[in-house]
Amino acid sequence: MFEELEQPSRVVPLEGGVNFRDLGGYKTEDGREVRWRKLFRCGHLGDLTSRDIDALAHLDVSQVHDFRRREEQERTPSQALRATVYADYEMFVGSMSKFWEFITTHQLSAETAHDLVVGSYRECIDDVAPHYRRLFTSLVQNRERASLFHCSAGKDRTGIAAALILSALGVSREVVVEDYMLTREHFDSERLLGVVEQHLRNAEIKHWERSWLEPYCGVHQDNIEAFFEGVDSRYGSVGGYLRDALGLNGADLEMLQKSYLAQ
Repeated sequence: MFEELEQPSRVVPLEGGVNFRDLGGYKTEDGREVRWRKLFRCGHLGDLTSRDIDALAHLDVSQVHDFRRREEQERTPSQALRATVYADYEMFVGSMSKFWEFITTHQLSAETAHDLVVGSYRECIDDVAPHYRRLFTSLVQNRERASLFHCSAGKDRTGIAAALILSALGVSREVVVEDYMLTREHFDSERLLGVVEQHLRNAEIKHWERSWLEPYCGVHQDNIEAFFEGVDSRYGSVGGYLRDALGLNGADLEMLQKSYLAQ
């Protein structure tokens, strides 16, 4: 029934998946390969069909990590999976207060919006660390089965999580950035733009241009590179960040690589 799921593929063929991808198949710098069908990243789970739910059970997805804030979860409730769901992360990448300040004081433009998003990525490294520490702890504990992590679009909070996981497994930064950028091919940013515009109408904002919103709804290489710049500046390297901010010791990293890399 689910033979197609057994075939390695970057995009997991689900009927209602949003930006639903497998981290498997990436080569590490020492020549190993990330195992297929062990680590999944995606957007919200509100559109999954009953067949999709069966498919994820078939893939042995036993833990789901929902990074979304409470209001996001209420706006788009997840379909119930046969897995343990951790839905209390309440994660932010930066603050939306600057966005609202800029748009209400007529300072927002395509350029200032881009700078705000890039700045959020660069400055969020310590705020998000406890959340990703928790995720990595679970990945170590759940290493015999499959794990799924997601946010609303599967691009920002999820993108950083995937970047850190692949980095911890020894994948080159160039390939990590390429994985981050794949969301451009697999996510409908137009739909998200529509959601943000409705928020503006609800807030009685009278004027905006779509180009001002695109940095928040799209995917830009500057974002993930800014995150890494922040990490390198503060912790010296991703390895230093994994150790000092996320609390991963050498044994943890060895266990992750043993569990999630084909030997």
